Amino acid sequence: MSSVADRDFIAEMSRAVEAAIPAGDYVASVVAADLVEHLRDEDPELLAGWLDLKAAVILADVVARRSNSKRQAARIGAPRRAFAEAARSFGEGDVTALHPFAAEYVVDEDNTRRTVANMTAGDCRFVASKYEDAARISKLEAAFHRAVGKKIGPRLVGEVFTEAQYLEMYRSVTQSGPRAMPRAAA
Repeated sequence: MSSVADRDFIAEMSRAVEAAIPAGDYVASVVAADLVEHLRDEDPELLAGWLDLKAAVILADVVARRSNSKRQAARIGAPRRAFAEAARSFGEGDVTALHPFAAEYVVDEDNTRRTVANMTAGDCRFVASKYEDAARISKLEAAFHRAVGKKIGPRLVGEVFTEAQYLEMYRSVTQSGPRAMPRAAA
């Protein structure tokens, strides 16, 4: 039996994840839940050791998602709340209930998060450029997938293209460098 100090939790978890992913279609959250259940039963030391090593990264993601989720909820829910309040008070909606200044954005390359109320002009330009980059990339990705769909018709991608051809087409359509790879959907 090896000690905890002798284990490479990162490498072991990487192998466990690879083994848990089926060859065909799958849902990531289901695979993850099944793997957690399996590890709790079969190797709780691996699960605990890996989580301990990854805690800061996982929590950073949770914090970022919280901020993004709050911003999206405000963007979606604000018009409904404003309309409902306006209807109740005959057109005098409570705009302070929307709290748009509490929304947070990443404002620099260091991933600093700042509320809207405290953003500078430079922060606003940084946020705008990130949205512009994301929109440009999304449009190129959409064009690529549209072109692939048109080319393959009723067949499967793997029946029409080799991986090399697929990557060559991707790089051609997206105008990206030789190491560029298609992004996977989240």
